[in-house]
Amino acid sequence: MTIIATAFLLFSLADEPKDTTALVEAAKEAKAKRKTSTTKVITNADVKKSKGKLTVLPGAPEKPRPVDTVGPIAKFEAEKKAKAAADARVAAAEQKVADLEHELAIIEQAYYDEGDPDVRDRMIRKKFEATKALLAVARQELLECGGHAAALP
Repeated sequence: MTIIATAFLLFSLADEPKDTTALVEAAKEAKAKRKTSTTKVITNADVKKSKGKLTVLPGAPEKPRPVDTVGPIAKFEAEKKAKAAADARVAAAEQKVADLEHELAIIEQAYYDEGDPDVRDRMIRKKFEATKALLAVARQELLECGGHAAALP
């Protein structure tokens, strides 16, 4: 059925004469109405004709660049020493945190192992709280010197 409809459509369109003059005239009018470019296009011929004059416009004076008195090797060595010192500080802070965590675990175990409630509450709890405060300070120092997020409680 679609083949018959397509064939009928093709035959009906083939019979009509096509008038494209109106379309051509409209295209020519639209082209004439278009704005032409106001800038000049520079061509190779224009470049050859030019005398090659360089015009320097007055502007802000250029600031002198600071002279680098330290060479790249010295900079590298200084950065290497600074990084080594920072790594040593971080390692020391991490070790301090690890030691205090271990000591806190021992004190906590002693708290549960102690049978006398008076000793447990009076002595072991105070020691636990003091060690916990030291651990908090050590963790803060670790974060300040660039330690890892694993140092957080």
